[in-house]
Amino acid sequence: APPSMQRAKSKFLFHPAALALLSVSLASAAETGNASSEFFETRVRPVLANRCYVCHSSTPMGGLAVNSRAALLKGGVTGPAIVPGNPDESLLVQAVRHTGGKLQMPLQQAKLSDKEINDLASWVKSGAVWPETPVAAETKKAAAYVITPEQRAFWAFRPVNRPEAPKVQNESWIGSPIDRFVLARMEEKGLAPNKPAEKRDLIRRATFDLTGLPPKPEDVDAFVNDRSAGAFAKVVDRLLASPQYGERWGRYWLDVARYADDKLNNDVIDPYPNSFRYRNWVIDALNKDMPYDVFIKAQIAGDLLENGKNKELAVGLGFYGLSPELVDDRVDATTRGFLAMTAACAQCHNHKFDPIPTKDYYAMQGVFSSTKRSELDLAPADEVADYKKKAAKVKELETRIQDFLHQQATQMAEILTMQSPQYIIAARRVLGAAKQDIAGVAAEDHLDRETLAKWVRYLKGDPKDNQYLKGWRNDSFDLNGFRDQALAILKERKEVDQENMIRKAALKVKTKGAAVDDDLQAVALKVEHYFLWRDFYFSDFYGKEFKQEEDGMLYYGPNRGYLKSDGTIERFLSGEWKQYLQTLRAELNERKAALPPQYAYAHVITDAAKPKNERIQINGQPDNLGEEAPRAFLSILSEGEPKPFEKGSGRLELAEAIADPKNPLTARVMVNRIWQHHFGEGLVRTVSNFGRMGEKPSHPELLDYLAAQFVENGWSMKKLHREIMLSSTYRLSADYSEKNFGVDPDNRLLWRANRQRLDAESLRDSLLAVSSELDTTAGANPLDLSEEKNHKRTVYGYVSRRKLDGTLALFDFPNPNVTGEQRMATATALQQLYFLNSGFVDARAKALAAEITKRSQLSDAAKIRNAYRTVLSRDPDASELKLSLDFVKAGQNQWQHFTKALLSSNEFLFVN
Repeated sequence: APPSMQRAKSKFLFHPAALALLSVSLASAAETGNASSEFFETRVRPVLANRCYVCHSSTPMGGLAVNSRAALLKGGVTGPAIVPGNPDESLLVQAVRHTGGKLQMPLQQAKLSDKEINDLASWVKSGAVWPETPVAAETKKAAAYVITPEQRAFWAFRPVNRPEAPKVQNESWIGSPIDRFVLARMEEKGLAPNKPAEKRDLIRRATFDLTGLPPKPEDVDAFVNDRSAGAFAKVVDRLLASPQYGERWGRYWLDVARYADDKLNNDVIDPYPNSFRYRNWVIDALNKDMPYDVFIKAQIAGDLLENGKNKELAVGLGFYGLSPELVDDRVDATTRGFLAMTAACAQCHNHKFDPIPTKDYYAMQGVFSSTKRSELDLAPADEVADYKKKAAKVKELETRIQDFLHQQATQMAEILTMQSPQYIIAARRVLGAAKQDIAGVAAEDHLDRETLAKWVRYLKGDPKDNQYLKGWRNDSFDLNGFRDQALAILKERKEVDQENMIRKAALKVKTKGAAVDDDLQAVALKVEHYFLWRDFYFSDFYGKEFKQEEDGMLYYGPNRGYLKSDGTIERFLSGEWKQYLQTLRAELNERKAALPPQYAYAHVITDAAKPKNERIQINGQPDNLGEEAPRAFLSILSEGEPKPFEKGSGRLELAEAIADPKNPLTARVMVNRIWQHHFGEGLVRTVSNFGRMGEKPSHPELLDYLAAQFVENGWSMKKLHREIMLSSTYRLSADYSEKNFGVDPDNRLLWRANRQRLDAESLRDSLLAVSSELDTTAGANPLDLSEEKNHKRTVYGYVSRRKLDGTLALFDFPNPNVTGEQRMATATALQQLYFLNSGFVDARAKALAAEITKRSQLSDAAKIRNAYRTVLSRDPDASELKLSLDFVKAGQNQWQHFTKALLSSNEFLFVN
């Protein structure tokens, strides 16, 4: 299973409980057998690798690796992840059960089902069996892997051949070859398709499908009144030609590309300055109907196409240039995204289910190891050179200022650290029974007032989490316990000098006798300053105690930097030191003023100077290397033994192999992705896994027909959309049929349309569209979606890997750290509460009410009809009209309440 499936979204990645990202099913084990090797290999190991290796394998976050039983038992910074035989005491199980306090996993995703949690707990309870396969040191050369004829005969690996369309009984229903494949399956089961959808439902469905927006009332009327045979074809063609098409379907591809606007960095906000260029490239490529094979090649090797002269194609390398950064997931993203193969499952061992040997994984990994991150200049060379020259001067001066402030802050921290006991004692006087004034105490003791104020604030709650200050206000403060504890910590850290200081302090305590007063307490606290209070002043550790980093005594961390200091350090400077800093900053301002706007560039990858092959890592361990794996394509998709790549890193050869029309997977996979977003699920429901653990296609002949047609039509995605949407199958109603439901409750035979909920982007965009507030201009730099004045389409919003926007997360936006295969649709109480309590919804309801009522000459009934037509694409029936009229006449602000009710309705949220 691959090291980059689902991952956590932000800081919890550093926690061992990130293992709880087991959002694929740990399918229920029988009561007997959950301790078996087979259960582990088929149910546990693939899930750990799918969901956890992304952060907990070769460079484990939080010190936790999950690729061996020993690593799980050792655990990370918070202790062992599992306690075999005792799931209740296992952090992993606590996290998925949500019984571990703050350890509630997965974050920003639905909680695991009871069945999944029970299965995981059962595995731990039965001993957490993990069959090891040790390799002798002298036999590290892997045995030859032979792909059997049976494996090559698997449906996904057979060549795509255009099948003959089957004959059907109801010829009058056929509107496209697609319908023959669908109807033949229905007739086999004695089923008949639903009647066609109402025209208002159909245009609403088509408009949302292709643009992610509701249809305008005038467009609905035009379609309803067009009685020509080609009326719907005209609608489809108009929608495919609109710029909103690329914004809608480009976003779907960005799911696959795990696009985000920042890096996966848990310590600091670290955005990509030009991430939007790849996002816009994808949107433009789809609007221009770039052939899909070119679309593939551009994202893998765009800099190598057309002799590297087409920079427009090279921008597509953002597929890799904007990767999460902390993990190397490129093999997984490539094989899942383009091929629907879980090749990264072979990182530690030969794939358990599909014909992918470990050697194949490292053969592909070598391609990406032979590349490096780079920037693609999109401006004239002289403009780039001028900017870099001036920027270097700015950077040089910033570094000088940074070094100066670092030096001063370090010295000041040492001074204040030595005064820690005086500040603590002074804080006792401020917080004690006398309640002395901070300013007065500071002046009397010759202490810095602001520093004392921060000490008081920190100590005000008698911090219980601080093991060194327990009982610090009490006369019974345990000096001996403090001394022993401090000595143990220092010994562990090998701080010999500080150990000696502790011992000297203990001697002083003995000399003065048993009585404990402020002086003795000061001595005890003083000796421990280096490994505690120094961190306190710098706020690297205790910044959390102050609730925000900026509130540290001398904070100069990465999110603010020295140059953005609020003056905390500077106020301790005077004389020549202060003048020196002022001079440097004045010169820095001059250099910045002379700096032109930064030239345009894109985040890409390029070949390393010396490409090299990877060696197989035995059991996925980088320090246990086996034979070399020449850079090459997957064996199962090659004719005979894979031919080693010879051109640079091999990216161009890899791209050509994936985009080869003879590749049995590429066209099938993309056809299935497009089908999925039209029908709610793919012909193969596991759209990123066409292997044996994935589902088989419901209509294999139809899948092959569409794949063959896709290639023959020049890999045109727009032609594929058109053929699908003009079929009778697409135009069915979503009505219930008791007979059909009894035979095919999951609608796998496609006898009706699937009712679908609006996804997060369509929901937000539609709220803005119906209130006439949507800004449809194309976007550049990503904007904060929570910003009140941001009315651009959601696709242009800022997507963070560290902390996803709350509304996006609420409505099941995909995890941007892994390739996303499909949109899930959960139903939670919080989603309905969003419509009740959201300020964004309230604002849209208010704007819609103003838009509806601004034509004062219209009757209330006409205004209500306009509201229904705008929001729901239909007129109200007689009872709805009467209820609405009574409602808006009931009191003040009723129009806004009325429009909010429409916007909160299921009919607005769902598409038939």
